[in-house]
Amino acid sequence: MPKIIGGIWGILFLLLVCVFPADSQDDKNPLVQELFVKSGIDQLIERLPMIVQEGMHQAFTQNQDLKKIPPQAFQAIMDAAASAYESQKLRSIMLRSFAGKMDDAEIRSVIQWLDSPTGVKCTDLEKQSLTAEAFQDLSRFAEEIQKKPPRPERLKLIGELDRATKATATSVEIFINSNLAVATAISLSLPQESPMPLSEIRKKFEAGRAAIENALQEQTRVSLLFTYRSLSDREIKEYIDIATSPAGSKFNDIGIEAFQKAMVAGGMDFGQAVAKVFENVNQKREI
Repeated sequence: MPKIIGGIWGILFLLLVCVFPADSQDDKNPLVQELFVKSGIDQLIERLPMIVQEGMHQAFTQNQDLKKIPPQAFQAIMDAAASAYESQKLRSIMLRSFAGKMDDAEIRSVIQWLDSPTGVKCTDLEKQSLTAEAFQDLSRFAEEIQKKPPRPERLKLIGELDRATKATATSVEIFINSNLAVATAISLSLPQESPMPLSEIRKKFEAGRAAIENALQEQTRVSLLFTYRSLSDREIKEYIDIATSPAGSKFNDIGIEAFQKAMVAGGMDFGQAVAKVFENVNQKREI
Protein backbone atom coordinates (compact mmCIF):
# COMPACT_ATOMS: atom_id res chain seq x y z
CA MET A 1 0.00 0.00 0.00
CA PRO A 2 2.54 2.75 0.89
CA LYS A 3 4.55 4.07 -1.99
CA ILE A 4 7.66 2.47 -0.74
CA ILE A 5 6.48 -0.21 -3.16
CA GLY A 6 4.88 1.03 -6.35
CA GLY A 7 7.12 3.31 -8.43
CA ILE A 8 10.45 2.17 -6.98
CA TRP A 9 12.89 0.99 -9.61
CA GLY A 10 16.52 0.52 -8.68
CA ILE A 11 18.78 0.16 -5.69
CA LEU A 12 18.31 1.83 -2.31
CA PHE A 13 21.03 3.18 -0.07
CA LEU A 14 22.33 5.71 2.49
CA LEU A 15 20.53 8.62 4.18
CA LEU A 16 21.54 10.05 7.58
CA VAL A 17 22.74 8.47 10.80
CA CYS A 18 19.86 7.87 13.18
CA VAL A 19 19.32 6.19 16.55
CA PHE A 20 16.88 3.33 17.07
CA PRO A 21 15.34 2.34 20.42
CA ALA A 22 17.19 -0.60 21.94
CA ASP A 23 14.02 -2.64 22.24
CA SER A 24 10.27 -2.26 22.26
CA GLN A 25 7.47 -4.71 22.82
CA ASP A 26 5.42 -2.75 20.27
CA ASP A 27 7.60 -4.06 17.45
CA LYS A 28 6.07 -7.48 18.14
CA ASN A 29 2.51 -6.20 17.70
CA PRO A 30 0.76 -8.89 15.60
CA LEU A 31 -1.32 -6.22 13.87
CA VAL A 32 1.83 -4.50 12.59
CA GLN A 33 3.18 -7.87 11.46
CA GLU A 34 -0.08 -8.48 9.58
CA LEU A 35 0.15 -5.00 8.09
CA PHE A 36 3.64 -5.75 6.74
CA VAL A 37 2.48 -8.94 5.05
CA LYS A 38 -0.76 -7.63 3.55
CA SER A 39 0.72 -4.33 2.34
CA GLY A 40 3.54 -6.09 0.48
CA ILE A 41 6.29 -4.55 2.62
CA ASP A 42 7.60 -8.01 3.51
CA GLN A 43 8.00 -8.99 -0.13
CA LEU A 44 9.85 -5.78 -0.95
CA ILE A 45 12.24 -6.28 1.96
CA GLU A 46 12.84 -9.89 0.90
CA ARG A 47 13.90 -8.75 -2.57
CA LEU A 48 16.12 -5.89 -1.42
CA PRO A 49 19.46 -7.77 -1.27
CA MET A 50 19.01 -8.92 -4.87
CA ILE A 51 17.85 -5.47 -6.03
CA VAL A 52 20.89 -3.87 -4.40
CA GLN A 53 23.28 -6.37 -5.99
CA GLU A 54 21.72 -5.90 -9.42
CA GLY A 55 22.09 -2.15 -9.13
CA MET A 56 25.68 -2.38 -7.95
CA HIS A 57 26.56 -4.77 -10.78
CA GLN A 58 25.16 -2.34 -13.32
CA ALA A 59 27.09 0.56 -11.79
CA PHE A 60 30.35 -1.39 -11.74
CA THR A 61 30.02 -2.40 -15.39
CA GLN A 62 29.39 1.17 -16.51
CA ASN A 63 31.94 3.14 -14.47
CA GLN A 64 35.51 3.14 -15.79
CA ASP A 65 37.12 3.55 -12.35
CA LEU A 66 35.12 0.71 -10.85
CA LYS A 67 35.95 -1.54 -13.80
CA LYS A 68 39.59 -1.48 -12.64
CA ILE A 69 38.73 -3.15 -9.33
CA PRO A 70 40.12 -6.72 -9.08
CA PRO A 71 37.45 -9.44 -9.52
CA GLN A 72 38.02 -10.70 -5.99
CA ALA A 73 37.39 -7.24 -4.54
CA PHE A 74 34.31 -6.81 -6.73
CA GLN A 75 32.88 -10.06 -5.38
CA ALA A 76 33.66 -8.97 -1.83
CA ILE A 77 31.69 -5.76 -2.42
CA MET A 78 28.74 -7.69 -3.83
CA ASP A 79 28.80 -10.01 -0.81
CA ALA A 80 28.96 -6.97 1.48
CA ALA A 81 25.88 -5.50 -0.20
CA ALA A 82 23.91 -8.72 0.34
CA SER A 83 24.96 -8.83 3.99
CA ALA A 84 24.35 -5.13 4.69
CA TYR A 85 20.82 -5.27 3.28
CA GLU A 86 19.90 -8.66 4.71
CA SER A 87 16.11 -8.78 4.76
CA GLN A 88 15.52 -9.96 8.33
CA LYS A 89 17.71 -7.20 9.74
CA LEU A 90 15.93 -4.51 7.73
CA ARG A 91 12.52 -5.91 8.65
CA SER A 92 13.41 -5.72 12.34
CA ILE A 93 14.48 -2.08 11.97
CA MET A 94 11.26 -1.19 10.17
CA LEU A 95 9.15 -2.92 12.81
CA ARG A 96 10.89 -0.92 15.54
CA SER A 97 10.32 2.26 13.57
CA PHE A 98 6.58 1.51 13.46
CA ALA A 99 6.47 0.86 17.21
CA GLY A 100 3.88 3.02 18.95
CA LYS A 101 3.31 5.35 15.99
CA MET A 102 -0.06 3.93 14.93
CA ASP A 103 -2.74 2.78 17.34
CA ASP A 104 -4.59 -0.48 16.78
CA ALA A 105 -7.68 1.26 15.40
CA GLU A 106 -5.62 3.02 12.73
CA ILE A 107 -3.84 -0.20 11.79
CA ARG A 108 -7.14 -2.08 11.53
CA SER A 109 -8.51 0.68 9.31
CA VAL A 110 -5.65 0.22 6.84
CA ILE A 111 -5.84 -3.59 7.01
CA GLN A 112 -9.57 -3.41 6.32
CA TRP A 113 -8.86 -1.54 3.10
CA LEU A 114 -6.03 -3.92 2.17
CA ASP A 115 -8.51 -6.79 2.59
CA SER A 116 -11.04 -5.13 0.27
CA PRO A 117 -11.21 -6.25 -3.40
CA THR A 118 -9.49 -3.06 -4.58
CA GLY A 119 -6.90 -3.20 -1.82
CA VAL A 120 -5.98 -6.80 -2.63
CA LYS A 121 -5.78 -5.94 -6.32
CA CYS A 122 -3.50 -2.95 -5.72
CA THR A 123 -1.15 -4.93 -3.48
CA ASP A 124 -0.97 -7.77 -6.00
CA LEU A 125 -0.11 -5.32 -8.77
CA GLU A 126 2.61 -3.76 -6.62
CA LYS A 127 4.11 -7.17 -5.90
CA GLN A 128 4.08 -8.03 -9.59
CA SER A 129 5.88 -4.77 -10.38
CA LEU A 130 8.92 -6.03 -8.43
CA THR A 131 9.64 -8.93 -10.78
CA ALA A 132 12.43 -8.98 -13.37
CA GLU A 133 9.84 -9.43 -16.12
CA ALA A 134 8.02 -6.30 -14.96
CA PHE A 135 11.20 -4.23 -15.27
CA GLN A 136 11.46 -5.27 -18.92
CA ASP A 137 7.76 -4.70 -19.58
CA LEU A 138 8.02 -1.21 -18.08
CA SER A 139 10.53 -0.16 -20.74
CA ARG A 140 8.22 -1.35 -23.51
CA PHE A 141 5.25 0.34 -21.85
CA ALA A 142 7.12 3.66 -21.70
CA GLU A 143 7.75 3.48 -25.44
CA GLU A 144 4.12 2.61 -26.16
CA ILE A 145 2.63 5.56 -24.29
CA GLN A 146 4.99 7.90 -26.14
CA LYS A 147 3.17 6.88 -29.30
CA LYS A 148 -0.27 6.63 -27.72
CA PRO A 149 -0.58 8.77 -24.56
CA PRO A 150 -3.17 7.86 -21.91
CA ARG A 151 -6.40 9.82 -21.60
CA PRO A 152 -6.03 13.28 -19.98
CA GLU A 153 -8.40 12.16 -17.20
CA ARG A 154 -6.18 9.16 -16.49
CA LEU A 155 -3.05 11.31 -16.39
CA LYS A 156 -4.75 13.66 -13.94
CA LEU A 157 -5.72 10.75 -11.67
CA ILE A 158 -2.17 9.36 -11.74
CA GLY A 159 -0.85 12.80 -10.83
CA GLU A 160 -3.20 12.87 -7.84
CA LEU A 161 -2.07 9.37 -6.85
CA ASP A 162 1.56 10.45 -7.10
CA ARG A 163 0.95 13.36 -4.73
CA ALA A 164 -1.23 11.32 -2.36
CA THR A 165 1.34 8.55 -2.00
CA LYS A 166 4.44 10.80 -2.24
CA ALA A 167 5.81 8.50 -4.94
CA THR A 168 8.03 11.10 -6.64
CA ALA A 169 9.39 12.38 -3.33
CA THR A 170 10.34 8.83 -2.35
CA SER A 171 11.91 8.17 -5.75
CA VAL A 172 14.09 11.27 -5.30
CA GLU A 173 15.40 9.98 -1.98
CA ILE A 174 16.13 6.59 -3.53
CA PHE A 175 17.92 8.14 -6.52
CA ILE A 176 20.07 10.43 -4.39
CA ASN A 177 21.04 7.73 -1.93
CA SER A 178 21.67 4.98 -4.46
CA ASN A 179 23.97 7.28 -6.42
CA LEU A 180 25.57 8.42 -3.17
CA ALA A 181 26.53 4.82 -2.47
CA VAL A 182 28.09 4.40 -5.91
CA ALA A 183 29.91 7.74 -5.63
CA THR A 184 31.24 6.71 -2.23
CA ALA A 185 32.54 3.44 -3.67
CA ILE A 186 34.24 5.34 -6.48
CA SER A 187 35.81 7.81 -4.06
CA LEU A 188 37.16 5.01 -1.90
CA SER A 189 38.53 3.16 -4.93
CA LEU A 190 40.63 6.05 -6.24
CA PRO A 191 44.30 6.34 -5.21
CA GLN A 192 44.27 9.28 -2.82
CA GLU A 193 45.36 9.92 0.74
CA SER A 194 42.05 11.35 1.89
CA PRO A 195 38.87 10.20 0.11
CA MET A 196 36.10 12.81 -0.05
CA PRO A 197 33.99 12.62 3.14
CA LEU A 198 30.48 11.21 2.81
CA SER A 199 29.04 14.54 3.94
CA GLU A 200 30.75 16.38 1.08
CA ILE A 201 29.58 13.86 -1.49
CA ARG A 202 26.05 14.19 -0.16
CA LYS A 203 26.14 18.00 -0.41
CA LYS A 204 26.85 17.71 -4.13
CA PHE A 205 23.75 15.58 -4.64
CA GLU A 206 21.57 17.76 -2.41
CA ALA A 207 22.53 20.81 -4.46
CA GLY A 208 20.85 19.22 -7.46
CA ARG A 209 17.74 17.97 -5.64
CA ALA A 210 15.28 20.23 -7.52
CA ALA A 211 16.61 19.17 -10.92
CA ILE A 212 16.54 15.51 -9.86
CA GLU A 213 12.91 15.84 -8.74
CA ASN A 214 11.89 17.38 -12.07
CA ALA A 215 13.63 14.60 -13.98
CA LEU A 216 12.18 11.80 -11.87
CA GLN A 217 8.61 13.02 -11.69
CA GLU A 218 7.75 11.92 -15.23
CA GLN A 219 9.57 8.61 -14.80
CA THR A 220 7.70 7.92 -11.57
CA ARG A 221 4.34 8.68 -13.11
CA VAL A 222 5.09 6.35 -16.01
CA SER A 223 5.83 3.67 -13.41
CA LEU A 224 2.49 4.38 -11.71
CA LEU A 225 0.65 4.25 -15.03
CA PHE A 226 2.31 0.89 -15.72
CA THR A 227 1.83 -0.65 -12.29
CA TYR A 228 -1.86 0.26 -12.04
CA ARG A 229 -2.72 0.02 -15.73
CA SER A 230 -5.40 -2.63 -15.10
CA LEU A 231 -7.18 -0.52 -12.44
CA SER A 232 -10.31 1.38 -13.38
CA ASP A 233 -10.55 5.11 -12.71
CA ARG A 234 -12.93 4.31 -9.85
CA GLU A 235 -10.39 1.95 -8.26
CA ILE A 236 -7.62 4.55 -8.51
CA LYS A 237 -9.91 7.06 -6.82
CA GLU A 238 -10.45 4.52 -4.02
CA TYR A 239 -6.69 4.25 -3.65
CA ILE A 240 -6.34 8.03 -3.49
CA ASP A 241 -9.11 8.20 -0.89
CA ILE A 242 -7.40 5.71 1.44
CA ALA A 243 -3.97 7.24 0.84
CA THR A 244 -5.26 10.67 1.87
CA SER A 245 -7.37 9.42 4.79
CA PRO A 246 -5.95 10.09 8.28
CA ALA A 247 -4.96 6.44 8.85
CA GLY A 248 -3.75 5.86 5.28
CA SER A 249 -1.68 9.04 5.17
CA LYS A 250 -0.15 8.23 8.54
CA PHE A 251 0.72 4.69 7.41
CA ASN A 252 2.27 6.02 4.23
CA ASP A 253 4.43 8.56 6.08
CA ILE A 254 5.54 6.10 8.76
CA GLY A 255 6.22 3.42 6.14
CA ILE A 256 8.48 5.72 4.13
CA GLU A 257 10.29 6.91 7.27
CA ALA A 258 10.77 3.31 8.43
CA PHE A 259 12.08 2.31 5.02
CA GLN A 260 14.57 5.18 5.04
CA LYS A 261 15.79 4.20 8.50
CA ALA A 262 16.35 0.64 7.32
CA MET A 263 18.36 1.96 4.38
CA VAL A 264 20.46 4.07 6.74
CA ALA A 265 21.44 1.01 8.75
CA GLY A 266 22.15 -1.03 5.63
CA GLY A 267 24.04 1.83 4.02
CA MET A 268 26.26 2.46 7.01
CA ASP A 269 27.16 -1.24 7.20
CA PHE A 270 27.77 -1.33 3.47
CA GLY A 271 29.97 1.78 3.52
CA GLN A 272 32.14 0.37 6.29
CA ALA A 273 32.50 -2.96 4.47
CA VAL A 274 33.44 -1.26 1.18
CA ALA A 275 36.06 0.85 2.96
CA LYS A 276 37.66 -2.33 4.32
CA VAL A 277 37.64 -3.94 0.88
CA PHE A 278 39.49 -1.03 -0.69
CA GLU A 279 41.85 -0.84 2.27
CA ASN A 280 42.84 -4.44 1.55
CA VAL A 281 43.16 -3.70 -2.17
CA ASN A 282 45.43 -0.73 -1.53
CA GLN A 283 47.57 -2.71 0.90
CA LYS A 284 48.13 -5.41 -1.73
CA ARG A 285 49.12 -2.74 -4.28
CA GLU A 286 51.76 -1.41 -1.91
CA ILE A 287 53.34 -4.83 -1.34
